[in-house]
Amino acid sequence: MVDKRLKVFAVQLEASWALNVLESREASTTLCGTEAGAEIHSGMSHSKNELIYNRARNGQLMEEKLSPIGGVAYFGGGGGEEGTIDARQWLEAIQNDTEPLVKPKEALAVTKILDAIYQSAKENKEIKF
Repeated sequence: MVDKRLKVFAVQLEASWALNVLESREASTTLCGTEAGAEIHSGMSHSKNELIYNRARNGQLMEEKLSPIGGVAYFGGGGGEEGTIDARQWLEAIQNDTEPLVKPKEALAVTKILDAIYQSAKENKEIKF
C-alpha cells in the first residue's frame, strides 16, 4: 500500500556564467512542477520583465502574466534599473537598520563562486570548495 501523503521532489539546477545561446536568458528563471510552472522573463532578449505562471485549468494549459509593478522580489515594484533599485534598498537597510534583501553571507557565497569560475578558466580545471 502506498502512502498518498508521501511527496517526492526532484530538483535539477543548471546555471551558467557564460553560455553560447542565441536568446539571452540573463536574470531569467524557469520552474517546472507536476501541477504548475513559473517563468521570470528578464534580460536583453525580453522587451519587458514578466512573471508568468503556467498551469492546467479545465483541460487546457493556461498562462497568467503578472506585471513587474507588483511585489515580486526581483522586480522591486516600480521603475528603474535593477542596480539602482538594489543600491537604494541596501542604503535604506543601513539607514533604517532593517534586513537587506541580500545578506552578507549570500554575497560572499556568490563572490566565492565567481572567483572559482575565473580560477577554473585560468587553470583549465575544476575548482572544488
